[in-house]
Amino acid sequence: MSADLSANGFSDSSGDSDTDHSHGQWKQHRHQSKEMHMLGIWADEEHQTTGRSNGTFRGQSSKPIGFIPAQAENDIPMTQIDSSSSSSSSSSSSSSSESDGDSDSDSESEASDTNFKPTNLPSKDFGKFANSTIWNMMKNMGYKPGEGLGKHGEGRIEPIQVTHRRAGEGISFSGSETPAASTPSRTKKAPAPKAPKMPAYRKTEYKLLEEIEHRTDATMKEIFVDMTSSAEAESLSELLAKKLSQTDKEKLIIDTRLGLDLAFNRLEELNRERLAVEAQKAAVEAEIVALTQSSEQRSIRLAGLREIDEAISEIRTVSQSIHIDSTEAALGNMNKLYEACTRLRDIANSVEAKCKYSVWNELQLERAVSESFYQHFLRAFRLWSPDETPDLINTLVSPLSACIEMRPEISTADEMTPFESLLNAAVIPRLKLYIGTEWALSSDTLAQVLNQLPPAVVACVSSDIEAVLQRNVDVVKPRVVMEKYHRELGTDTEWSALEPLRFDHSVVPWMPFIYNSTELLTSVRRKLCTMLDCWSISSESNNAVMALVTPWMELLPKKDQRKLASKIFERLDAMLDAEFNISTQQQRIWPFNLLLKWHGVLANDAWLALTSKHVFGKFLSHLRLWLESPDADYAEIAEWYWQWRQLFPAAIFAMPDIQNIFRQALVCMAYALDRL
Repeated sequence: MSADLSANGFSDSSGDSDTDHSHGQWKQHRHQSKEMHMLGIWADEEHQTTGRSNGTFRGQSSKPIGFIPAQAENDIPMTQIDSSSSSSSSSSSSSSSESDGDSDSDSESEASDTNFKPTNLPSKDFGKFANSTIWNMMKNMGYKPGEGLGKHGEGRIEPIQVTHRRAGEGISFSGSETPAASTPSRTKKAPAPKAPKMPAYRKTEYKLLEEIEHRTDATMKEIFVDMTSSAEAESLSELLAKKLSQTDKEKLIIDTRLGLDLAFNRLEELNRERLAVEAQKAAVEAEIVALTQSSEQRSIRLAGLREIDEAISEIRTVSQSIHIDSTEAALGNMNKLYEACTRLRDIANSVEAKCKYSVWNELQLERAVSESFYQHFLRAFRLWSPDETPDLINTLVSPLSACIEMRPEISTADEMTPFESLLNAAVIPRLKLYIGTEWALSSDTLAQVLNQLPPAVVACVSSDIEAVLQRNVDVVKPRVVMEKYHRELGTDTEWSALEPLRFDHSVVPWMPFIYNSTELLTSVRRKLCTMLDCWSISSESNNAVMALVTPWMELLPKKDQRKLASKIFERLDAMLDAEFNISTQQQRIWPFNLLLKWHGVLANDAWLALTSKHVFGKFLSHLRLWLESPDADYAEIAEWYWQWRQLFPAAIFAMPDIQNIFRQALVCMAYALDRL
């Protein structure tokens, strides 16, 4: 029996004296490292041997009874160990222990004393628990050796194996260890001097508020258990001094401080929650007030909508009762309809003032008003004659000024207001017919009618007006007109001969109503250029030609302006070459005067180029020749100089280029006088 217990790692207290003596001797020299203390019963033999040989072990009197490390078997005499169990490997010993444990389970169940010593166990690792508190705890909980853990024995039988990695070995180390049988016996080394004992590290414990409260309440109950019945209750400090030790006092103070911190944090959190609840309550109250106001406004709005609905019904009833036979009776028959529309507008204004939103635009009431006038406007303008009643549009539209909207800018048909669409449908067809068949360019009736319409509606007839003007420009023959003008020049009918070319009378008044006039203006510029080609330049015809050209120098596009100015420059250049020459005997002044008149029509650069080429060049050349002549009369030359200077108007003479020319003339005269 003794041999069996030794083979399974147990020590038999009833053995002979030699065994007890050797076992006691082993206990005296047994040491345990910090790592072994952490691993407990699962510390392997190598940890124990290494720790003991290095002299780092200290004796532990609190070790469980019967705890014998596996390596300590080398210190027990071999006479106490069965030869068969010592020669077997750890695996075979484990299997034999399991079989023995099965056969002797009945004898183990009969042991009832506190020093429970099972004879057969599943493996030798279970022998490390012999005579220990663990065995007693497991026994009291109903554990039977050889069975699995758990209520029904379904748990594991073998203990959890812990493999220790030696120094220098990594996690993935795959080398094999030397078998225990071939390991040479290690000699015991003298224990190294013990290192000074370090003070135990006190780990900081963190507790929840509930744990601190529970612990404090328990302590306080113990302190104040008799305070309710004692008439002479002492102070808290005295009770704490009597009841608590210094360590407990410090711990209680720490717990109380931590509890106060947590309590204050909780108080702040509760305060934030209270503020959030108050803010939420205020928001709810504000929402209730808003909903109440919204409900009141909704009631007002519903009442206003009922009134608006009644007004619209009245407008439709009145509109159905109107019948228009003539244009003159249109205004009188529609007075009741105007009054109904005015009442609708007043009701909408009242609702807008109370509900603070635009009822007129939201409900599109202008469309309802326009629809009530649609049939009546169609019939009235179908019977309309613009030449007889050009102000009919203003007469019919002005009473509705408060109910309609007409935009000042041009818009497309899709962007028109409802009333602009009404005018487009009722007035524009009649205007197109009038422009194409009845319109006289000399009459201002059309302009009066168009001024009463919004720009969006006028844009619908712009192309028709341009087409009529384009036809009138195309039929003009400039060559024929200029031939007739030259024949009648000097007579009373000379201006009437140029009337077909007076595009400033027939086209310019209608330019505000034409929104795309590029093609029309190009045609006008071509006609004027042809007229200049046929012009025989003279002082008599110059004013008439300037009257034809001058208005278009600002109306034409830049490209057409440059072409027309180029044609004028070309004609004046040819005229000055042929007609202008400077002479001291008989000077012809009219070409120069004609050039001065074109100063406001041509650009300054073009006019200065003509003047420098044909006037100043000849002027300075003639002055130098006169000064170099032997019989030069300087008084006459000075008089001639001042007469030329007086020919230039003050605005033209102020130009720097003009003053520079006359300054050169003075220098020449001064140089000639110095040579005398």
